[in-house]
Amino acid sequence: MKNHAIILAAIWAAAPAFAQVPDITGSDDLSTSFEDIGLKFSGQKMSRSEEKNTMTAEGDVHIAYGATTIYCDYAQMNQSTRDIIVSGYVRIYREGRLVTAERAVYNLETKDITAADIRGEAQPFMFSGSSFANIPGSNGYLVKDGLFTTSDSGRPDWSMRSRKVRIYPNDRIIMKDVKLFIGETPVFWFPYVYQSLNKQNGFTITPGYSSVWGAYVHSKYTFPISEKMSGEVRLDLRSERGPAFGFETEWEDGEKKESWGRFRSYFMEDANPGLNRTGLRREEIDPERYRVSFQAKQYFTDDIYAQVDINKLSDPRFMQDFYEGEFRLNPQPDNALSLTRLGDDYSLTFLARKQANSFFDGTERLPELALDITRQPLFGTKLFYEGETSYAHLNRNFADGSAFQDFNANRLDTFHQITFPKTYFGWLSVVPRVGVRGTWYSESGSLTSYDPLTGERITDPAKAEARTALHRLEKEGSVFRPTINAGVEMSFKASRAFEGVQSRKLGLDGLRHVIQPYANFSFVHTGEDARDILKFDRFQRSTQLPHVDFPAFNTIDSLDNWNVARIGIRNRLQTRRDNATINWLEMNTFVDYRFNSPDFGLDPDPGEVSNLVNRLRWQPLSWMNLTVDSQLPVFDKGFTEVNSRANFMLSENVQVGIGHRYINDNVLFQDSSLLDFGGYLRFNDNWGFSFREYYEFKDSFLESQRYELHRDLSSWVASLGFVSRNNRSGNNGQDDYGVVLTFTLKDLPDVKVPLSFDPSSTGGSGSKNR
Repeated sequence: MKNHAIILAAIWAAAPAFAQVPDITGSDDLSTSFEDIGLKFSGQKMSRSEEKNTMTAEGDVHIAYGATTIYCDYAQMNQSTRDIIVSGYVRIYREGRLVTAERAVYNLETKDITAADIRGEAQPFMFSGSSFANIPGSNGYLVKDGLFTTSDSGRPDWSMRSRKVRIYPNDRIIMKDVKLFIGETPVFWFPYVYQSLNKQNGFTITPGYSSVWGAYVHSKYTFPISEKMSGEVRLDLRSERGPAFGFETEWEDGEKKESWGRFRSYFMEDANPGLNRTGLRREEIDPERYRVSFQAKQYFTDDIYAQVDINKLSDPRFMQDFYEGEFRLNPQPDNALSLTRLGDDYSLTFLARKQANSFFDGTERLPELALDITRQPLFGTKLFYEGETSYAHLNRNFADGSAFQDFNANRLDTFHQITFPKTYFGWLSVVPRVGVRGTWYSESGSLTSYDPLTGERITDPAKAEARTALHRLEKEGSVFRPTINAGVEMSFKASRAFEGVQSRKLGLDGLRHVIQPYANFSFVHTGEDARDILKFDRFQRSTQLPHVDFPAFNTIDSLDNWNVARIGIRNRLQTRRDNATINWLEMNTFVDYRFNSPDFGLDPDPGEVSNLVNRLRWQPLSWMNLTVDSQLPVFDKGFTEVNSRANFMLSENVQVGIGHRYINDNVLFQDSSLLDFGGYLRFNDNWGFSFREYYEFKDSFLESQRYELHRDLSSWVASLGFVSRNNRSGNNGQDDYGVVLTFTLKDLPDVKVPLSFDPSSTGGSGSKNR
């Protein structure tokens, strides 16, 4: 809608070019050229009427002034009324745009313009109208019987048609009696549409069916609130869950739109809050369910900005039930605000984080003040300094009903490190480092497990992890933990060119091999047992090796003694393409040797030598790429992990993607061998088929399926598909399934039209990531 209005308004941008047409009254010269003032007015037959004070051109008329050129069969300029009348296959060109009309009148003084039977084209849009005229007393225009489409057919397969359209250039468009046509069949009607030319606007209806919602209809209306802010009202109906209502706003500010914000709210009286098709237990949920969130980033100056992230939910399952896409990315949304000052070589941040949803675990920071100093020369010497200092009041709050006891403390932490980068022999880079850290806690202690029935202390780790065990904090008072770290990182590069390597099939125009062996030795010694430090900043579960240097390693409270050497080698194969050097293949291989292994409380016996880690990226051609991330227990005990993905466009009609995730013998994660396979098949110009499947080989289980049949409707692509997700009914789960019906404009796949059908947009609304 927005783009349609802009194009139609731009048609008449040529009007001001005629405002300075010269006075030719009294001239005896009917020459077709007025080169001295830049006007060209010519035709096969030229005439002047002294009585009517007009000049007329007929037959192959050519009028050119400034950036505007007009071709027509007949033109007349009236010096008395200041009107220019053109008719007969009128074509108006300006800045690459073409508009055709049967006739038009333009007044040089008032700049009013009136046209009939207009048509225009500015890819990918085509448009037409029965008449066009200025709105008295404003800079707006009135178009009657307007039609907009992206179909270049004489009988467009879709169009938007409005009885009256008022266009205010660079401001807004107001439409009345608007109909959406598929072919010549009207499928939807809007009595009134207000559209800002700078903001998204539209009414969207999304019908569908889902096994967790039943039959549903999502509707939303987006409208401008101001030049920089838009709003959205949502009304959703679900047969299994009942009605729901929401209101959202978004805004942007600043020259580069660096300041932005969004507010979201969604409320419902859930008719079936206990509906659970997964194999996991669900707690009792109140039927009054809601979501209120507010995110913003506001720059006060170029170097001072504030950030806000507030999310209030009615229950822990709300996002999973109604915003599944967001839930997968962020299952426990944060609640925090911060104020940051950026300097040339430092940043100062004030942070406050509050646990607004008591059914989630969280660490409150009320508040935290942190100063980060980036690496910089020390007093003009060859030494470099970097550091961090922070103070925080911390509350570790566990979810409601947890067996763990909440705890809190004040923490003051300061870290300072000196590095001395130097190159030896012209090729060996050596960067030694030494640092100190001091951390003070107002409280320390450890969690002790007890039997809830007998009250006796549990010493068996297996029993301590049972659901029925209680965990109490044994406080031990304030503590200061000194830490020193030291290390050295060494590397060098060597390369060799192979100009004779040429292959169009593999995308090779010469080949250069760059090899970079490296070693990073890291030593850390801390004065306190990590088990006695309250864990506010914790080391999270992961299959990846942790950072071995600072400040990259930032889980302060998990610090432990270690002495580790990370040894690896990077390989790059480079070639020339499009006058640039690209990485044809990249591979990073490394391993950790643990002289003294840290205890992060995850793997009780990680072994002396880590897995061999290998990360491979290969993109020989634009139509194929391969990624492989692997960990193998080559030198010691460990686990096996291989994550791979390959994408191919085998031909102009076949595109295939295949991925595989394999993990085995990891103490933190279940064994898995999951295959992800999908593709798109184009049968002919009109029909195509796409699919995606997830298959778990460990238990021979087809977890998810999605199949879609696509039909090309000239301007549109219609897709009808089926989605199924198996929640392992053997574990009391039930299958999820749904029907997908989508309509997408080929030329503009992101355009907002008043009607769409896509039940995959969970929650009925998209989201922006900032």
